[in-house]
Parts: sequence; structure tokens; C-alpha cells
Amino acid sequence: MPEVKLVNVTKRYGNIVANDNINLTINDGEYVSVIGPSGCGKTTLIKNISGIIKPDEGEIYIAGNLVNEVSIEDRGIGYVFQNIALFPHMTVWENITYGPAVKGWSPEKTNPLALEMLELIKLSARSDAYPSELSGGTQQKTAVARALTSRAELLILDEPLGALDVKVRTELRYELRKLVKDLGLTALHITHDQEEAMSISDRVIVMKRGRIVEVGNPIDLYTKPKNIFTANFVGEANFLTGIILKISDDESLIEIGDGLRLLTKNGNYNVNDRVVVAFRPEFAYITHVKMGNTLSGIITEVMYSGNIGRVRMKLSNGDPIVIKMALGIKNHQFHLNDNITINILPENILVYPYPEKGLEMELALE
Repeated sequence: MPEVKLVNVTKRYGNIVANDNINLTINDGEYVSVIGPSGCGKTTLIKNISGIIKPDEGEIYIAGNLVNEVSIEDRGIGYVFQNIALFPHMTVWENITYGPAVKGWSPEKTNPLALEMLELIKLSARSDAYPSELSGGTQQKTAVARALTSRAELLILDEPLGALDVKVRTELRYELRKLVKDLGLTALHITHDQEEAMSISDRVIVMKRGRIVEVGNPIDLYTKPKNIFTANFVGEANFLTGIILKISDDESLIEIGDGLRLLTKNGNYNVNDRVVVAFRPEFAYITHVKMGNTLSGIITEVMYSGNIGRVRMKLSNGDPIVIKMALGIKNHQFHLNDNITINILPENILVYPYPEKGLEMELALE
């Protein structure tokens, strides 16, 4: 179960800084995912760690050993790609035992490991099948088993589920995590699917423009993101600008325009500070009593997705916001141009300093 440590790692491609002074530690046995917009440096990060490319600056340690000059085959890494890279002319058994065969391992050493992998991925009965005879999910499980048969303790997963359909992808993500935990591996998983990352990871790394923006466990990243970009990129959030009117104890009263005010639990600001307030659409609820943190507006759009109603509304100050409601027995019937009032609990409102370069720039994905 190797620890992975990056110290001041930088990688450039001409004028583009793909990884910019990355400092990161992945602990023994951790399942860590990396998310971020396209081009943010996720793939470069795992290529640096795996040895496919070499950083221009900085140091990479695996299990305490400096590996900058160590080849990929000597780093003890199992690498699984998005495009299922099985040999089409080989059976499941031959694919799984390919790595040990290349290393010159004897059948006596290889076969018990291969049998163990087949048992773990529940493919013992299909060991003589060819990739074309397997489903996409089964092919990818075979690819994972092949990556691990050489006794790799660090598993690099590069968009491993991206080529699969939604149902298979959802099922396989949990199988991957269970496999990693059962074998006591360390795993680094790159994905564009936020739900995938949030549902299976011990920690999630958020990247933007070659830098690590934030690292945290999934619950904290969703409910208490430390910066505006994370709040916007992970899930969905409403952002409103305001001015601190009053501070008492650990609470702040914030004016967001047209007399609308919100009381928050964040008190680390001064009166007259310009701030950004944010809240998740599902943390607002419809109320008929105008007390506490209430906001009123007109419905401008209604969409339904399964048991969730997604309502876009315009506040009296002109700001658009979105709320989400689970539809139960007493379904809310939403209609365009209806006036509604919502409430948000103070503890569900996040407050950030107003960005120096403006809110729009801070929210930008590129």
C-alpha cells in the first residue's frame, strides 16, 4: 500500500503549464479521485506519477522512494485506460497473465495470482472467452485484473468507466472501490463524472488551470467548499453578491440588493465588506411564511427529472436562482410566472470574499 507524494511538481508544454507547482500526498490505501474541467491537468498529473512523462520540476515519491528517473514498469503501478486496451486475439486468461509472462515469471508464480484475480472479478467461468465475447463492463474488469496480476499496489485509473453505458458504469464504480479496498491498494482515479468521484472516493482533488484548487472528503467538498470555484464545479449552486450590513457573534447580515437580506453563520468579515453568498438549490424550500431567510420571486422555468422538480426563478432584485424539490405525495405544482417564497437556513449559506478579478472570472471553467 504505497504512499504517493508530489513535491513542487511542474510540467510545461511550450507556454502551457499543465501542472503548476503541485504538492500532494495520497496516503496508503486511499482511494482518491481527481476532477476538474477539460484541460485542467488531470491526465498530466497521473502521467507524471506513472512515469509516462517526466516533470520539468519537482519530485515524485512512491512508497518513500524518489521515482523521477524510474521507468513505468518499475514503479509498481497498474494502469487502466478509458479505452479498454485488451488484446483481442487473447483470451481472458491470456490477457490477465500477459504482464507476468513479459516479466519472465514462472507459471507456478503467475497462475495462483491470475486465479485470485479471476475469482475477485467473478470471471473464473469465462477465462477462455475472448474480449469480443464479453460486455464492455466485463472487458474493463478484465483490464483491471490484468493491471493487478503483476502485484501492483498502486492503481492508476484513467477515466476507466468513460466508455461504458450509464447503468454499467454505476455498477462497476462500486465494484472497483470494493476491489481496491479488499486488496489494500492505493488508487488514483481520474474522471469527468463528479457523481462517480463523490460516491466512491475517500478524498477528491479539484483542479483548475494546472493547479490543485481544493482537496477534501466528498461531504465537505459538497457542503462546505472552501472556495467559489469548488462550490460551482462540484454540484450546482446559486451565487449572489452582497454587502455585510451587520455582524454579531458568529453571524453576518448581508444585503443582496432591493432590500433583500440574508443572515448567515459565517462571521469572519467586517461591516461593508463585499462578499459572495452561495447555496445549493436543494437546500432551499418553499414557505408561505415570510420570516427568517426568505426570498421571493417569479418562476421563469420549470423542469422535471424523475422525482426532482427544478425551478428557475427571478428574485425581486433581478438575480436568477435555481431551487430543486423532491416531489412527494403532496406534489408542488409549479407554473410559469407564479410568485413563490423560499427559505434557506443560515447554516446552509456559504460566504466568500468577493474575488479580485470578479465573480464571473472565478466561476469560469477555463
